[in-house]
Amino acid sequence: MSEQTPAKAAQRSKVINVLRYGAGSLLLGGALVLGLYGVGGGIHTSMADSDHKDDDHSYRQYEDYRNASAAPQNALYAAECSSCHIAYPAKFLPARSWQALMSGLDDHFGEDASLTPEQQSGILNYLTSAAGDDYKFSRRLDDQETPLRITELPYFLRKHDEVPQRMVQDNPQVRSFSQCDSCHRQAAKGRFNEHEVDIPGFGRWDD
Repeated sequence: MSEQTPAKAAQRSKVINVLRYGAGSLLLGGALVLGLYGVGGGIHTSMADSDHKDDDHSYRQYEDYRNASAAPQNALYAAECSSCHIAYPAKFLPARSWQALMSGLDDHFGEDASLTPEQQSGILNYLTSAAGDDYKFSRRLDDQETPLRITELPYFLRKHDEVPQRMVQDNPQVRSFSQCDSCHRQAAKGRFNEHEVDIPGFGRWDD
């Protein structure tokens, strides 16, 4: 084997250095790409989480605002009309329906719910002033319709048409669609969000 000349040794060293430089550049480039991807992914995830939290917060604020007027704003009404069922939001029925209901308290769906004249007058004034003649529950009613049951309103029926009887009427913990607070746990606060429904014995309901 012939001895390596200085020229060949120098050329070989130059080739090795070029290869080392190329390999180093590739490794550095790969590390930078991975690093930037990781940072970008972290920023994207962080922004997505932040957006989700902001959306959730805004949604809850909107729900609280939208339902603020739904919870009974009259202490007498809330006290007198919640012994058998929740004190339904006044806007769930038009004023003419509340007038008809309040004029027949001595036979209120088979029960005697009579009040003193002062109590009856005070509650009626509140209900008719806060009634929902233009609310979504009443929009499909004509001016001659005077519904007495919220559960028979077209809007109510449409929102509950997929809930099977076994979960409500046949459920001893519910028994009737009129017992709103059995499944809408925030009903007393005026919240009837369909995403917060929890049916006793069955759990969360997601339409």
